[in-house]
Amino acid sequence: MVVPVSDGAGYPGPLPSARLVLSAAAALLLAPAAGAAIPAKSGRAFVPPPLPGPRALQALSGSPKLLIQVERRQSRRADVALRAAGGRLVFRSLGIWSVPTRAIAAWLPALEHLGLVRAVERDSVRRLDARRDFTDPLVATEWWRRVVGADAATPPGPGIPLTVIDSGLDVTHPEFATRPNTKTLNEQTTTGGENEAHGTAVSSVAAAPADGEGVVGVYPQAQLQSWDASPTAQSDIDVDSEIAALGAVSNKAGVINMSFGGNDYLFQEEEAILTAFGTGSILVAAAGNEFQSGNPNEYPASFNHVLTIAATDHHNQPTEFSNEHLSVDLAAPGIDIPVAVTTEANPTGFDVWDGTSFSSPIVAAATAWVWTQRPALDNTQVFNLMRFSARDVYDKGYDTSTGFGIVRIPAALHNTAPNRDPQEPNEDVYLVKPNGLFANGSPLLTYPAHLRAGVSATLDVTEDPEDVYRFYLPAGRTFLFTAKGDTNVDLEIWGPLTKTVHERGAAAKRDLLGYSQNAGKTPDVVRVTNSGSKGEFVYGDVYLGKNVDDAAYTLTVRPT
Repeated sequence: MVVPVSDGAGYPGPLPSARLVLSAAAALLLAPAAGAAIPAKSGRAFVPPPLPGPRALQALSGSPKLLIQVERRQSRRADVALRAAGGRLVFRSLGIWSVPTRAIAAWLPALEHLGLVRAVERDSVRRLDARRDFTDPLVATEWWRRVVGADAATPPGPGIPLTVIDSGLDVTHPEFATRPNTKTLNEQTTTGGENEAHGTAVSSVAAAPADGEGVVGVYPQAQLQSWDASPTAQSDIDVDSEIAALGAVSNKAGVINMSFGGNDYLFQEEEAILTAFGTGSILVAAAGNEFQSGNPNEYPASFNHVLTIAATDHHNQPTEFSNEHLSVDLAAPGIDIPVAVTTEANPTGFDVWDGTSFSSPIVAAATAWVWTQRPALDNTQVFNLMRFSARDVYDKGYDTSTGFGIVRIPAALHNTAPNRDPQEPNEDVYLVKPNGLFANGSPLLTYPAHLRAGVSATLDVTEDPEDVYRFYLPAGRTFLFTAKGDTNVDLEIWGPLTKTVHERGAAAKRDLLGYSQNAGKTPDVVRVTNSGSKGEFVYGDVYLGKNVDDAAYTLTVRPT
């Protein structure tokens, strides 16, 4: 449990005159930081991409739109220029704009030179992860309901919001025309192209009502919300529209379904995903349908803190098309799924489709159902509850094709909930320091009035391989940091100038104050002395030991 702490607003940041050193006594016990060969970690550095130079900017000019993130402290000055260029603010708290490339390209170097811009990336497109067959008739039964236990319990009334980010929802369809608790968050486009049926199909799997019409969704009474992120009838999903959706719904805890994916990584997309998770939501994404086309990484499915869903067949085996990857958390049926569609896609208004696009809303709706009935749980608990209550299939234990197994609603409703995993997301310095991902950063675990603290948390290699915490160390004091896990975890303490806990070389020599990598369950202990004249902030980093997949641990700090 985290000891209650201040949000750190009273501490402006590191003071250059202070100096932190690894104590002489500890140096005898631990390998010195300087020049040490630090073993590789499961995680990765979370740092913004470098701003584009002239050649990179020329390459970006091939994209009709750019994602531009402004520096928080300069946002007013930057906003004027971006708005004048026809830009659209898509995520306010992160300062992310979607701007026409042609209008801003000439001004971008000047904005960068003035320090107004923090990140620039090409806007991208995410494919809708469905496999369509418009000739199949609607099957008489929805076979998948039995597999996930949707027919073994009675779903509740409306509760936790379930948001579908997709192409538009056809609110004139018989399944949705009179459905209560249905909200469109922006204008919905549902005619003019086959992609426009996708959002209606996904929403029907998640939440079509039990009204004697067509199909029944996993959670018929869900508080359903639809955001149309497909800007034209012929298009897939634009990342700027996805980010705008996340910005619109991340102020309230809920479940967000994303049945789309692409192969290019975008830092600002990941920021939006992590912000939504950090403010209390659970994000669910399709694993992708490209196993037979090279099985590439898919985004947003490959981001940490996203429930990534693979597709299984009638025999509870992975389908031939479903991607496999370490990011896969769960599986759900994804073949021969009856769905509601626009009449342009099928004149009957119904069809049978395949794809991880439909495995994902099964899990998303199941998650909203479970969370509605277990409202005392936070998003980290429900996230892990859905994973750890799954029915193991395919390879024994966790596997990269089906994750922890097929989602099982009755088990998730009744199994003991996992403990909370505090301060997530917190895998690196940027995610916890003030003016990083969040303006105030994560709460300090120690501060002048409280110099002892403890936190209990978990790690796992698939979603959360590393935890970073902030500490305040007053001048002239020595502190003992101790990490104790139920299996092998390791501990590092980093100084106030650290940009990422994955620093190496000269940066690590400057910033790494001490570390311990004891084997097995032996506690890891690091002693740090602030020998300067003023207080300082440091970062404690707990991460999985070598060949360890998951761990529960306690990190404590006390003055000596």
